[in-house]
Amino acid sequence: MQIIVLSLFTTQLLVSGAIIAGSLASSRIFNTIPMMDVFAWLEQTAATRSPTFESVIAVLVVFTLYSVLGRFFCGWVCPMDLVFSLFERKLSGPRAAPLTRPHSAGRVETAIPLVMMAIYLVLSVLLGQPFFTTVSPVAGMTKLGSTLVGVIYNIPGAAIGLVMAWATITGFALIVNIIAEYVFGVKRLWCRFICPIGNTYGYVMNRYSPLRIKVTSVEKCKGCNLCSMACPMSIDLLEYIQSGRDVSDYRCFKCGRCIEACPHGVLKLGFSIKRSKDKQ
Repeated sequence: MQIIVLSLFTTQLLVSGAIIAGSLASSRIFNTIPMMDVFAWLEQTAATRSPTFESVIAVLVVFTLYSVLGRFFCGWVCPMDLVFSLFERKLSGPRAAPLTRPHSAGRVETAIPLVMMAIYLVLSVLLGQPFFTTVSPVAGMTKLGSTLVGVIYNIPGAAIGLVMAWATITGFALIVNIIAEYVFGVKRLWCRFICPIGNTYGYVMNRYSPLRIKVTSVEKCKGCNLCSMACPMSIDLLEYIQSGRDVSDYRCFKCGRCIEACPHGVLKLGFSIKRSKDKQ
């Protein structure tokens, strides 16, 4: 699905934005439906102090969508997840570094993304423009693809300098993630602590979203913990399985890697109206 989304943004100049126009920060579908990332809207509002009516409609569309889907964006839409997954370890065992092996998020780990979001908003106010949204590799990858196509087809407004700029931003995020995992033992540093987009969906929507990783049968679980080891965000899924709870951890982006790793069919992705008793 990430490839499809990236392809749609990449080819938007060839079809004059007939299907989708913009980036993952702010876009318009079929030249009609406006969409705007929640944190991008918060930064824009903090910077300008005067949100437009259209931006409010655009952010409400996205907010409503991910209120149902939760942090689905990170595992199925965000192109950076696709890039990061190509270079990271597929399994994180119990002997891995503390922030890489499966674990429950502590207070410090939970607080850092909130602090980072506050910093971005303050910088947006001080600079008078959205800070993270301007340098985000998430939106950057979609802009990189469309600009590159524009250069190849000599479309006005596309420049090789822009291609290099967006490539540098995307490459920087990838390098940071690789160094964090292989040198400092922190898997998915970018997704966990730096990027506010997914964390906004995680903190706000994951607790109430009806789309969840569901435990189908506690009895089927053999305790191998392969599901947790396959999780790119190092969530201790065995804790959820043993208590028979749906996964509502703010870190979960419902990518389904845990489902694929489980040899006993204990987990599945589906909708549930019951509330989880998760403390996070």
